[in-house]
Amino acid sequence: MAERLVLALWFPYLATERLERRDPALAAKPFATFLESRGQLILGAVNPGAAEAGLTPGMTLANARALLPDITLRPGEPGDDLRLLEKLRGWSERYTPWVALDGVDGLFLDVTGCAHLFGDEATMMRDCVERLDGIGFTALAGLAPTKLGAAALARFCDGAVPPVMSSAHLREVLSPLPVEALRLTAEAADGVHRVGLNRIGDLLPLPRASLASRYGLDLVNRLDRALGDQADPISPKRFTMPWRTRLNFPDPIGLPDDLVAGVKRLVARLSQRLEREQKGCRRLELSVFRVDGEVTRLSVGAAEAVRDPDHLARLFGERLGSIDPGFGIESMVLTGIALEDVSARQEDADQQDDGQVGKAAPGLSKLTDRLASRLGEGAILRAEPCASHMPERATRYTSLYLPPAPKGKSLKAADREAPAYWPDWQGNATPRPTLILPVPEKLGDSVTAPLPGARWSFRWRGRDHGVRRMSGPERISPEWWRHPPENRAGVTVLDDLEGQVRDYYRVEGMRGELYWMFRPAIHPGWYMHGVFA
Repeated sequence: MAERLVLALWFPYLATERLERRDPALAAKPFATFLESRGQLILGAVNPGAAEAGLTPGMTLANARALLPDITLRPGEPGDDLRLLEKLRGWSERYTPWVALDGVDGLFLDVTGCAHLFGDEATMMRDCVERLDGIGFTALAGLAPTKLGAAALARFCDGAVPPVMSSAHLREVLSPLPVEALRLTAEAADGVHRVGLNRIGDLLPLPRASLASRYGLDLVNRLDRALGDQADPISPKRFTMPWRTRLNFPDPIGLPDDLVAGVKRLVARLSQRLEREQKGCRRLELSVFRVDGEVTRLSVGAAEAVRDPDHLARLFGERLGSIDPGFGIESMVLTGIALEDVSARQEDADQQDDGQVGKAAPGLSKLTDRLASRLGEGAILRAEPCASHMPERATRYTSLYLPPAPKGKSLKAADREAPAYWPDWQGNATPRPTLILPVPEKLGDSVTAPLPGARWSFRWRGRDHGVRRMSGPERISPEWWRHPPENRAGVTVLDDLEGQVRDYYRVEGMRGELYWMFRPAIHPGWYMHGVFA
């Protein structure tokens, strides 16, 4: 029986490379992310340019700026990094189905018996690293009979060690590595360093009992797991039955009515399973396989979780005309991609159940779904609250067909310290206007009075407006954790006002119109920011 082999992948720049894929200009300069930890800001991840300058994760932001004043910083997003690692885990299943996460920046692949499919172990390692590099991710690999051994080769040998095929060879390769390769606690590592045990090889000849009594059982367990003397299994992601149903045709079809009938049958099958498991579907993908090998895929989305087969079939009906049957279609596959847990809702006696659950206005949802099917999902937007004191940053418009932000979580990493919410302004002494301008508009020198008064006027968008009365001020201050923008030429009005305290006033015009205006505490002048209905 072949000895077990584990391929460890380490992504040293996963967090920064994720942001560089979104903004390629970041890759050309020293760049790092920062996080809040115990009341201070620290570096969360660095790119190669910042690492060459001496910056390391965990360094305080003040020390990082002292070493590299022009460092480019972005807020860290650990949740997004973990989701990306989950996607890379799915990508790695091309080599083996037995894949598990290694912390927040690595993967373990049990490749026992899989290497011959790629030639040999070295070829498989090289293929994996090169493919990851091709999609924009730096990966260092190590292959050994144990998890800790493979991870040590990847992280402490820069992935340059050839595959280690036996436990006997593994002891020889691990001996010169530092004891930190065993992932010891800080206390255990300091303890062995104090007595001159700096390498793994220094620990091998010592009795296990004396090591356990002096430095703890964890050190002995990690050493045994790294050498293969103790079992260290890999726990892959639990398999879940895919939400997929298939329809094969005895003879190829090509008529539009046949396509519609096939989709209805697939949707009915999937809806039955959704009903049994109390779930609703937000997105479906239809794959159409032609006899000549061509595959056409159509994706539709729903504004809310739904399992009504008639409604889902109608969404596909809007787009089935775009499918070219060619010489005939031999099979179709329907896959549920985004699903949510829902429960049945009791309806009123005079209200008919249409199969949708958990929402008060299913008719509106059906209308938006059909509009999105025709116009595109990007044309249907919803407003979501953001955790910001500043009115222009308090709302973000996103597609109705994207999942909403978790309650209490900000949509932006820089806003994580504050909850995202929409206050109830009904009856509040400081209500918000119906329309808030995305960028405050400066009124210039048209204001006739430098301070609020009973009789004054201003000019806005080419018209003169007299003021009957006004109320205020309401003081709004920017978030303390935001850094003021750099003082540079060509900044917009919004950037210029980013870090300033503002005093807002409700201003009533002579014709009864209501405006929302403010005066910055430092920057002179008046600004228009909203209009009440």
